[in-house]
Amino acid sequence: MELIRGIHNIRSKHKECVLTIGNFDGVHLGHSAILARVKALAKQYHSPAGIMIFEPQPREFFSPESAPGRIGRLRDKVKLLEGQGIDYVSLYAF
Repeated sequence: MELIRGIHNIRSKHKECVLTIGNFDGVHLGHSAILARVKALAKQYHSPAGIMIFEPQPREFFSPESAPGRIGRLRDKVKLLEGQGIDYVSLYAF
């Protein structure tokens, strides 16, 4: 799995992918179902499978006073996503 830090680091090899966007703070059964669908579509279209995540998470950035606590740190999130068979994670930092 490749970690892309920032939209400015997206290259032509990352285009035309099947991408899901979300917080993915922890990888629960719902996330696993979404990622399975992304991988299946990527295989069907012969494209890479990707995830776009945010740091900080959008509610932490836009409404820090009402943002929920995190399940884990960014490092933990990336480690959990590594085991999901995704080609790359695009990290967008505010």
